[in-house]
Amino acid sequence: MSYFAPDAERVLVGYPRLVPEDTTRCLTLAPGQTELPFADIPKDALPLLDQVQKRLDDVMKKAAADDGADFVDLYDRTGNNTACDGANRGIGGLLETSKLDLFGQPIPWYGHPNDKGRDIQAKYVAAKIETVLNR
Repeated sequence: MSYFAPDAERVLVGYPRLVPEDTTRCLTLAPGQTELPFADIPKDALPLLDQVQKRLDDVMKKAAADDGADFVDLYDRTGNNTACDGANRGIGGLLETSKLDLFGQPIPWYGHPNDKGRDIQAKYVAAKIETVLNR
């Protein structure tokens, strides 16, 4: 793509952390919810999910570095706002109802950022872009 914009600065945004280091936090319902953050995924499987996500984040970080792009590391910055952080969660639970609907039916977050997560992530992305543009 550098052919179309050879002077463009590139920023790759990593994924926010979904699973906290302490997976026992995932055994508590978030306020107002009727399902656990990861529904019926066993607590013992959550560290594997976290390892897969961390590996994906590391691959993205390396790809950005190899291509001369900047990387926004959300994984390391969102460990206190995972899907299992109750009122502080920045990620909606798998079956938590979002504010979006499809054909009049509310759809779950499916592990995507909620309003709090969007704002937290936007802060880090904006700061990185500002740094890149002011070099």
